[in-house]
Amino acid sequence: MTWADWFDQLAFFVVAGITIVAAAGVVFVPRIIHACLCLLVALIGIAGLYGLMAAHLLLAIQLLVYAGGIAVLILFAIMLLHRRSDGGILGGTRNLIIGLPATVIVWFVVAAAVIFSKWHYLPGGGTVSPQADSNVRIIGELLLSRHLLAFELVSVVMLMALVGAIIIAREDRSTDSGQQVAGQQTGESGGNAQ
Repeated sequence: MTWADWFDQLAFFVVAGITIVAAAGVVFVPRIIHACLCLLVALIGIAGLYGLMAAHLLLAIQLLVYAGGIAVLILFAIMLLHRRSDGGILGGTRNLIIGLPATVIVWFVVAAAVIFSKWHYLPGGGTVSPQADSNVRIIGELLLSRHLLAFELVSVVMLMALVGAIIIAREDRSTDSGQQVAGQQTGESGGNAQ
């Protein structure tokens, strides 16, 4: 093995280890805000694994959509719910009884998928990989031809989620200002009565 092969192996084990520890943290940490931060680290670790496999388009999609979009959206939702529910969302969780068996089941499914998959190897021992420049072109053609409807539906769902978040935030602000106006009117009417 060359130094590049040793470096690839070392990088894989480091990135995979960080991803596994962060994914376990999502299940086992007691506070939901910490679980969301662990989820963000796990999604970035998965992007690193895509980078080690030379799947650069998937790396960019993973960073932009999942780590940059979904995890941050979940984090904002947690903060917004924390403000609306007087801190209950940041309290401890007691779902270890459900989380531990679910984690074990997912591990068995992933292990079975890895063990029973048909891996294609080259005669020299390397794996079959597509050309790097054709990977992006093939995925782009599939997204804009065969999977165009699903691609557009996902964008509509994401737009609806954005509009819903804006409506929730605006309702919170309007009820706060309505309570302040009602409190001021009550104070004025109380002062007039005296």
